[in-house]
Amino acid sequence: MHNEFPVRVVWTALGRNADLPCDLTPPTPHDSVKLLLWFKDTTGIPLYSLDSRKGDIKLATHSAIASDLGQRLFFSISDNPKDSRLQIRNVKTADGGVYRCRVDFFNSPTRNFRINLTLVVPPEEPRIFDAQGKEISAVAGPFREGYELFLSCQVNGGRPLPKVTWWRDGVEIFGKSQHSIDEGVAAVVSPLFIGTVTREFFGSKLECRAQGSKLIPAVTKTVTLQVHLKPLRAKIVTANDLLTAGQAVPVRCETWGSYPPAKVLWLLDGEAVRNPDVTVYTNKEDSNITVSILTLRVTSENDGAELTCRASNPWFSGEFVEDTRVISVAYPPTVSVHLANEDPSRVVTRAEGQNVTLKCRADARPPVTSFSWFKNGMRMSGENIETLQLTFLERESAGSYACGAMNTEGETRSSGLTLKVQYAPRCKPGTEQTSVGAVDSSTISVRCEVDADPPDSVRFSWTYNNTRNVSPVLNSRVQSEGLVSTMTYLPPTDSEFITLACWASNSVGRQTTPCLVHVLPAKIPEAPKSCELHNDTILEVICIPGNDGGLIQHFLLEAIGTAVTDSTESMRNRIQELDSENELSTMNDQATSAPLHRIQEAQPQFRLNNLEPGREYQLFVYAINAKGRSNPPVVLDKVRVSPHLGPYDETILSEDPTPAETTHQSNEKQSTMVILAAVIAGAAVIVTSIIVAGVVVVCKQRPKPPEPQEVRKRMRPARKDVPSMYIEEDGFNDEDLGRPAEIRHHSRASTGPRNTRYVSEGFVQYSQPSLSDPDLILPRGDEFTSPTVTSGGA
Repeated sequence: MHNEFPVRVVWTALGRNADLPCDLTPPTPHDSVKLLLWFKDTTGIPLYSLDSRKGDIKLATHSAIASDLGQRLFFSISDNPKDSRLQIRNVKTADGGVYRCRVDFFNSPTRNFRINLTLVVPPEEPRIFDAQGKEISAVAGPFREGYELFLSCQVNGGRPLPKVTWWRDGVEIFGKSQHSIDEGVAAVVSPLFIGTVTREFFGSKLECRAQGSKLIPAVTKTVTLQVHLKPLRAKIVTANDLLTAGQAVPVRCETWGSYPPAKVLWLLDGEAVRNPDVTVYTNKEDSNITVSILTLRVTSENDGAELTCRASNPWFSGEFVEDTRVISVAYPPTVSVHLANEDPSRVVTRAEGQNVTLKCRADARPPVTSFSWFKNGMRMSGENIETLQLTFLERESAGSYACGAMNTEGETRSSGLTLKVQYAPRCKPGTEQTSVGAVDSSTISVRCEVDADPPDSVRFSWTYNNTRNVSPVLNSRVQSEGLVSTMTYLPPTDSEFITLACWASNSVGRQTTPCLVHVLPAKIPEAPKSCELHNDTILEVICIPGNDGGLIQHFLLEAIGTAVTDSTESMRNRIQELDSENELSTMNDQATSAPLHRIQEAQPQFRLNNLEPGREYQLFVYAINAKGRSNPPVVLDKVRVSPHLGPYDETILSEDPTPAETTHQSNEKQSTMVILAAVIAGAAVIVTSIIVAGVVVVCKQRPKPPEPQEVRKRMRPARKDVPSMYIEEDGFNDEDLGRPAEIRHHSRASTGPRNTRYVSEGFVQYSQPSLSDPDLILPRGDEFTSPTVTSGGA
């Protein structure tokens, strides 16, 4: 027979300890406990057991299930059998449920005690809502002084269900709680209603507090009440002195009691002061005090008028406080500027070459004695009458115009009238003449950009001019958008000079001077200049780019070991390679001294990380474009990485290529290397001599290039034969674009054959053409330089 007892509820919280009671008192005095078993929920396997079948219960064997819960269980036997209990340490959520304590006696029926272990679950954070159901996070309101306040606090969940109360500034206030179930979740809602909000509610802290069990702290949500307050009073505090019209007089009005700060309205004879110059600030010590300072300028009509300072809070419609006083006035002129036809526009637009007349309107007592005119704030000399006539407007005529008037009371100036002058297109500054390099059979893209007003109606046309004629460019080759036009062009030959002229027009007119683009035969780029070695933290070579030959260029550095051949021989080998074929070599080139390392960069700046320590190198630096690479290159001799550093560590330049100490074995190796180098050098000298002799013979057989004057005569027709459509301008810049590379530190410009034509950047400038009979577009005669050959001396 089993004795069942009612279920007993035991409350606990997460992380706390729980005691589940089990009465071990036997039904009869001479009976005792034989076996104790604990079960959870409907599980038939005991969580915990106590076996005392062999003797005293205090000496019984304790056993617990091998689980996380079992490790946290222990049955405590008290001297009073009724106080015995199962202890659960560090209660977790899964521990909740109905536990059953089964007690077997030797002679009495089994007893079962059921304990419902219920975890106190804290409720969710309270959520506060306004009358519209919008949740409030930090600031509740705004509420208005004298009006009602309604809020509600909702608390979801919690076991047991919490009690919800309202507190203001730490004091509990009246509120009711209502229980509900929202989507299966128990919730408690407590509304708060206050019939009249007083000024004392301003800035108060309102707290919704949910208390579920004393085992856990209450959960709260606090918001700040934002209450809008009415202004209490307004007062003009400036002395009531005589005012001079047009003279700035500060009038101060103070108002207090309003939140947010009161809006101050100044009225003159019941009408708002137009375009008032007002300074408003709030007292830092008392945010309810607002000060408004009106910089008052009155006219004679205001003499005897009433000046009113009115303070109001926009949240309280129709409610305000005000202060009024009567003023007395004397005044200088009131001035305005406008078009002579009384057009009230403050922005006037005219086209270049048109005229405009401005008029100065003045109201003064006594009458105006003189006028003055201003442009962009600067007085215009010689203009002292009522009207201003601007004739044949130019782009520079645009600006802000104002007038001034004077009488015995003073001088005043009007606000500005903006004059905008629209103009025909003109080249964007810096793009009047540009040059671009061309390569045989390669299409180039040429760009033209202009300034114009209006900019949205610009149309473009192109012409090109070579040594024979001037022709329009087909529209199919031109793409224009806004103020930019781009055309594609395929030069017919590599030796012909072409000038492209870009013309633009808009609603104002046509461009008077075209934007010129000179298409020149592209050439091999110059070698980089001023190359320097740096070894502050890493071995670097930094140069300055030379002339790019009219094409996009990049830069190449080759590192050649000089252990076998000397630097002069390596340099000659590299130059001979360039002379035989001036094109980009690859890592598979079979040169006399193949590069060990090769670096290519967009700018002549190279970092050398992987040079072998202790080995001497010779560095060659080239500039490369689509025509080839610079010849001769820049040569940097005797570059050595310090041998005491690792092969891939930071490198340090060594000025001395020879070690300070050598062994006998190294001397023998050095002797062998010297003999080998001598043999190779002799062979190289013979080969070089044969090549140089061949070059000399070829050069002698070439026809002599024409003199610059002859080139000009062949390419340019006589002035009398072709009427001029362009206007030449004096002054050219004959800077030689082919200056030799300038090397610093251990760099030097190598000597070797070179064949380069230099073209100056100076060109003839042109006026707008008459397409009936164009002039020819030519560079200056002294811009042609004959090919030169330079050989290194022995």
